[in-house]
Amino acid sequence: MPRTSNRNTVQENAAQEGTAGNSAVQLAMEAVIVEHNPERGVLASADVKVGNIMTIRNVRIRDDDYGLTVSMPRTKMPHTDQYKDSVFFSDKGLKEQFDQIVQKAYQDSVLSPVLNDDAPEEEAGMSMEM
Repeated sequence: MPRTSNRNTVQENAAQEGTAGNSAVQLAMEAVIVEHNPERGVLASADVKVGNIMTIRNVRIRDDDYGLTVSMPRTKMPHTDQYKDSVFFSDKGLKEQFDQIVQKAYQDSVLSPVLNDDAPEEEAGMSMEM
């Protein structure tokens, strides 16, 4: 019996903390693009480190009617053959922050090869002239 009351107290405290700071909650997140075009319809996949708590792998970036869309990893349910998100955010603000970080990492990874390709060509040109 005491365990049940302790659980309720912990859940109530978490709910009160969550409602008090929904818009002010900020987590340190870092996204790394792992692979470009890993499967059909997916532009890239990423690993996202959330604070020093965890890393979410297999986050997918797609381009659809709404622009760049971030999809969480999914698990196929054994009895229904339906898919459900393996990871989800209870706070909409955190999900938006997560999406922006992943989209920025993708855009940076798309631009960085272009910027890096310019530098080696100049160096290669200089070595050929000598």
